[in-house]
Amino acid sequence: MTDATPSLVPAAPTAEEIESATRILMRAWSPGTLLPGDPSYDTADDGIDPDEYCGCGGTDEDGESHCNCGGGCVCDSCAYYRYARNKVCSVKGCGKTPAFRVVRFGLVDQHVQEPTEKGAVCPHPEGADHFCTSTTVYVEAGPMVQEFDYQPACSTAHAVQLRDSYRQHSQQYNRGDRDHYRLEAWTYTPHFTELPAPLPQLREHLRSAHDNITWAIRHHASLGIPDTWLDSVRRNLALAAWNARRELEQPAADDDIDDEPSTPVQEEPDWGQGPW
Repeated sequence: MTDATPSLVPAAPTAEEIESATRILMRAWSPGTLLPGDPSYDTADDGIDPDEYCGCGGTDEDGESHCNCGGGCVCDSCAYYRYARNKVCSVKGCGKTPAFRVVRFGLVDQHVQEPTEKGAVCPHPEGADHFCTSTTVYVEAGPMVQEFDYQPACSTAHAVQLRDSYRQHSQQYNRGDRDHYRLEAWTYTPHFTELPAPLPQLREHLRSAHDNITWAIRHHASLGIPDTWLDSVRRNLALAAWNARRELEQPAADDDIDDEPSTPVQEEPDWGQGPW
């Protein structure tokens, strides 16, 4: 016998209904954001030029400018190359996918501060070295771990090799007492240009919403008014919802930022036996 009792679960909304709902949410919580269908959407200028590289490396086979600045450049293309080199093991000639990394870190002394107008008094004896001033008291808070850099490795054997090279390099520059090393399991996280939309947008908006709710709580705890932070939370949640409804879009095959430059990248300085 067939059960004729109607289902109490409502039917799933259509894609058009979801877009309409998120559009209403955007109008309420992010009214300044242009959406597809708005009169000036197609002509809006976000001020970002994806082709704005320095071009000192010439052009590729398509005539696009290619940044090849070497160490120290902060353009988008060079920033990507520095990030993407962690896709492979750092041991020269290896090229395998990393599963570990060697982290170089140090213990850096920290201080907490308090204004003298709140009654803070310098605790240091007269003649001792300290950072206290007539307006601010600084008290030693103990050391904190600070990570300097890392090198990916495909195996524990290559991780040990990289760590030994690290140590040799540190001793060469008299940093042996400051530098410490940690081996840990690690995998490469794709650069935002390597991810399909809307994953980068979702990550950014949810991260911003998390940061802003943290600030809202801090303002509330200090008897402040958190309205500004809550407005930002709502805006980022609306943007996250708007992007979450989208289908994944793989990055274009002819993206301006390629994994391999078409012209030779300037060589880094020779660090001797190090992996650099």
